[in-house]
Amino acid sequence: MTLRLAATVESVRAARHAVDALDLLSDHDEAAFNTRLLVTELVGNSVRHAGLDAADIITLDLELRPDAVRVEVRDPGPGFSAPSFTDDPPMGTSGRGLYLVDALADRWGVNRSQDNQARVWFEIDL
Repeated sequence: MTLRLAATVESVRAARHAVDALDLLSDHDEAAFNTRLLVTELVGNSVRHAGLDAADIITLDLELRPDAVRVEVRDPGPGFSAPSFTDDPPMGTSGRGLYLVDALADRWGVNRSQDNQARVWFEIDL
């Protein structure tokens, strides 16, 4: 599945509902819940922190493999380096999204895509 979303708050809900509508993870309740949560966090991060305007596009790719689900969220923002987390969650009112990705995904990373977009990806084993 690939979705192209406007960089607006409404797109966070649209991404979450698109994951729900797939119903591809119905045999994997925990993986489905975590995928939904992390998609919400990553699209929300693009909307809030990438410095985008409503005309910019956030791309969500979700691939269901036999052994894992893989998600990538790309945007034209400047990107960032992946933070390093300790056992303690961030204490502020924000900054917990990537902490959740780190805690719930089996693998994840941050880099630039081939078309020079900021890319955050994660995989959850099934």
